[in-house]
Amino acid sequence: MPRWEDVLAPPTRAVLAARGAAAGRLLEPASGLRVRAWLSAGYLVADRVGRTVHAADLDTLWRAVAERGARPAGWRPLGGVQTTEFVEPYDDDRDLTAAAVWCAAVARTEPDAHLELTLPDPARSRVVRVTIASGTVRATALAAPEPVTRVRIDGAGAAEAAHHLRARTPDTPGTRP
Repeated sequence: MPRWEDVLAPPTRAVLAARGAAAGRLLEPASGLRVRAWLSAGYLVADRVGRTVHAADLDTLWRAVAERGARPAGWRPLGGVQTTEFVEPYDDDRDLTAAAVWCAAVARTEPDAHLELTLPDPARSRVVRVTIASGTVRATALAAPEPVTRVRIDGAGAAEAAHHLRARTPDTPGTRP
């Protein structure tokens, strides 16, 4: 059974490099941590003095980051009423990569979060349902009868989750707040 993030995209060097770059953008700058892909075997998390930790997957990466006291930049706790929010546009692999990295960060930063995200996969006729609950992330690919170009977020804290995703995905001119 593949890891949850591999359901989104197979762990090629290019995919790992994109995820590593997205994780680096998500970290608060004061942490002094850098993240990069390590061949096709995961990620390296390095601190200011050059100490590195190998992380085989996104969950391990965010555990290593948390052990060094780092958090996602601009983090606001997820809370509030049960609601549904949408984030758009969501139509390329950069957005999907940023969302995957963000999901792993949420599971580690807020282990009590309970969210369900439906992520479009523009390269295929499917969506990926990602469930974040009790500090874990699970993903399931589902057939999509018609193209989907936005993320659906369900759960308590969905409004804050939407805010985080809008702030952390690559900019598309004229479309982000």
